[in-house]
Amino acid sequence: MRTSAAKLLGVLAVGGLMLGSTGCGAVDTLTGGKKATACKNIERELRSFSTGGLSMSSPGGADATAQKFSDTAAKIRSEGQSAGGDVESAASAFADDLDKTADMLRQLSSGNLNLQRPDTAAMQQHGNDLADACGFNGFRLG
Repeated sequence: MRTSAAKLLGVLAVGGLMLGSTGCGAVDTLTGGKKATACKNIERELRSFSTGGLSMSSPGGADATAQKFSDTAAKIRSEGQSAGGDVESAASAFADDLDKTADMLRQLSSGNLNLQRPDTAAMQQHGNDLADACGFNGFRLG
């Protein structure tokens, strides 16, 4: 099971949850800059997440990796709430996907091999929705 979990992590994170940014656009000027700031912070968090070491064999293994997913989800959700509107709803949906992945990793760590894998198609869609809401020009998994 470790191999498939490691592959899942590779698809979700190691290859990159990369967002190419063009900024949040002119609409943000009208909303006081909260959206631009939130989007920049979300992008920064996702870049940090994707370039950070995520490994099932690292110290702490699945538990440490699960915590990184949870921490990233919390930061994205918080920034989305700061921005409000479409950024908030998209950030919340994507953060939920990250939380589901963290839950799966925690179950794996506790020896539960009857895991339901996260829906990577939904995660991709939610990532695209977040990219659209923030004005990012691209989103990709893996």
